Amino acid sequence: MPIGAKLASKSASSGVGESRSAAAGRARALADPSRPLLDVRGVTIQYKTQRHLVTATYRVGFNVLQADRFVLLGPSGCGKSTLLKAVGGYLQPTEGDIRLKGELITEPGPDRIMVFQEFDQLLPWKTVLENVIFPLKTTRTLNAKAAEERAMHYIKKVNLTKFAHSYPHTLSGGMKQRVAIARGMAMEPDILLMDEPFAALDALTRTRMQDELLALWDETQFTVLFVTHSIPEAIKIGSRILLLSPHPGQVKAEINSVPRGQENSNEAAALSREIHEMLFTDQIEENSNA
Repeated sequence: MPIGAKLASKSASSGVGESRSAAAGRARALADPSRPLLDVRGVTIQYKTQRHLVTATYRVGFNVLQADRFVLLGPSGCGKSTLLKAVGGYLQPTEGDIRLKGELITEPGPDRIMVFQEFDQLLPWKTVLENVIFPLKTTRTLNAKAAEERAMHYIKKVNLTKFAHSYPHTLSGGMKQRVAIARGMAMEPDILLMDEPFAALDALTRTRMQDELLALWDETQFTVLFVTHSIPEAIKIGSRILLLSPHPGQVKAEINSVPRGQENSNEAAALSREIHEMLFTDQIEENSNA
């Protein structure tokens, strides 16, 4: 069962209140899997510095379906992390709107959980188990016993059962990221938002974490919106890839990735070259004409 479906059924039994219109929107989305789970329409995001008004993205639009592994790919400064924060409800678009299951996103919520690239996103005074339980208790999603059971369930899925009672300072960088993923998954959100979660890891650990994330997806079919500036990672992780141009971020193309397990194939190599050309040809031409 997709995680969004689990959340819809469990929220009713846990006493978490939601409006009738929101509940109806969830029901409609779950009844029609072809309907976008996430709908981003013409989103422009601007913010002010001391001297300038910066346009991070310009009229970006895309849809994410249930169980998608949707990747935002582009060079540094193209606004991909800014878009992710807007989907999370932490930023409001200057133009356009973002809807989850038909409902306008105006603030953060437990239906959208973020995993960042920093290792220090865990609470250092809490154990692995306590870190994973914390948002479940804070949002009153489950009672204490049920929260611990669910937390242990996802800690097991990321292969950290033996470290459930360890503190973050005793864990490696990769292990800390597993805890962060387990914490996000334990909330069983409609969509998991991942902002370059493996960028700070060494190459071998990064590859292993990518494999573990995909294995977890094979098992649970959760929906993920994944940000990266790595073309190989986008091809490996994504089922669909949205290419964003250099600053300000605009949609260059939306393409399907290669089938699972084919990231080292000739087809993947050809796709990598195609993506590189689409992303950087304009930039090279501008530099040569400068």
